[in-house]
Amino acid sequence: MKLFGVFVPEKDRLLSYFSQFKQGKGGLTVYLAIIGLILGGFGFGSIFILGHGHTINTSSLVPWGLQISTYVYFALVSGGCIFTNFLGNMFFHEKYKTLASRVIFMGLITAIAGFASLASELGHIERMYLFMLSPNPTSPMFWMSVWYTADITILLVEYINIQRNNHSKAMLYASFVIPVITYCSLGSLFGAVGTMPYYYSSLLPIYFLFSGFLSGNALCGIIAAFQSKASGNLRLIKPFVRLQKIALASVFVLTFCRVIIGISSNLSGYEVFRETFFQNVVFGIGGALVVPFMILMYKRTVGGLILSSVLVLVTQFVARLDLVVEGFRVPVFRVYDMPERISYFPSIFEILVVLASVSLVALVYVVCEKTGLFEIAGKETH
Repeated sequence: MKLFGVFVPEKDRLLSYFSQFKQGKGGLTVYLAIIGLILGGFGFGSIFILGHGHTINTSSLVPWGLQISTYVYFALVSGGCIFTNFLGNMFFHEKYKTLASRVIFMGLITAIAGFASLASELGHIERMYLFMLSPNPTSPMFWMSVWYTADITILLVEYINIQRNNHSKAMLYASFVIPVITYCSLGSLFGAVGTMPYYYSSLLPIYFLFSGFLSGNALCGIIAAFQSKASGNLRLIKPFVRLQKIALASVFVLTFCRVIIGISSNLSGYEVFRETFFQNVVFGIGGALVVPFMILMYKRTVGGLILSSVLVLVTQFVARLDLVVEGFRVPVFRVYDMPERISYFPSIFEILVVLASVSLVALVYVVCEKTGLFEIAGKETH
């Protein structure tokens, strides 16, 4: 069935699924995601009603915490889905095309989930329109807002084009170039903070692009693995395995360069690189990059791709939290009675925000999958 040229599930299919849902046959993931959204909604409500001072463990010493790192994580995953879509269409079109609508849809949902996490940190979200009324073109944060809005818009247009079977190379390139600018802007938002040596680097925008590609392709790889298993077509996972290995190798080089440059400097503030060197090498490089790469090298199967991708998604989330929080580890301005090193641990309300974002992505995707949205598009389009 079509609605303004866009495929939507048949009414009977929707009613059938919701009937199964009421009978407790909607799928374990759906019920867990609903519970996660309810708990996450409680966390959101508590933050907005009680205020940051009573619910969040950030402070004037550590102003950015788990909510910001969750936003960065999901925003980069969204960008990675877009990069996967572009490369899949350009170089693996025949193997990739049946998954195109799923990949773009996931890019759209993760972008919205990231914004939800950011909204819980902003305080007065209803005032966001002011960035258009009082723009500040000299601020990287202003351009982040502009390009993030453009990114979500272009994602929506590209998804509609795929659903309408209206393939356009111009739109494909636009849906690649705009996210590149968007996530370079996000990287420059951190990289331009000269007072924070852990952030300050021209490598950071590039690091954001490739780590986003890594995370987004990992999520798409899990989707491809399940679709490959369901259809019996093992060729579906090949592009994702190849792209994942390229992404892992690229992030390995960038992470290694960033760590080496950091520990070689004796300037104030760069101590954090030396103090976290063991953690960065063992976890940030070994566990997060080398191990997933070795899994894909020796286990090019559905199970190997899922295992490698899950490991990437988990470790990259921890890496985003480390990136955001460790920047404040060494105080910039030291005054009387200020600790030498600043620590931070998220509150239960911040953790509930993460749970809500993850649950939103899982619930929307699984319900759309079960009601046949992507199946209908795939049959009609291809």
